[in-house]
Amino acid sequence: MSDVAGLNVQVLQDQDLVVTEPRTGEKVVYRRDGNSPLLVLMDPLRADPDAARVKFLVSAWKAAHAKAQQLGWLKS
Repeated sequence: MSDVAGLNVQVLQDQDLVVTEPRTGEKVVYRRDGNSPLLVLMDPLRADPDAARVKFLVSAWKAAHAKAQQLGWLKS
């Protein structure tokens, strides 16, 4: 998972995963959807994200998904 290297994933209140990129200050929050095996993006998306933002969002989702699996959140 080299594309998620350097990202920090923090668990808040046993429902949110906050993914940050320390070098750029980028941050995004994914929320656990109750007992469903889903993660919901909590940050609004702009209609026209630039390439760097899209790359961060893809890497952040991968990091959040891996953490959610590790925590057992995505078991159906």
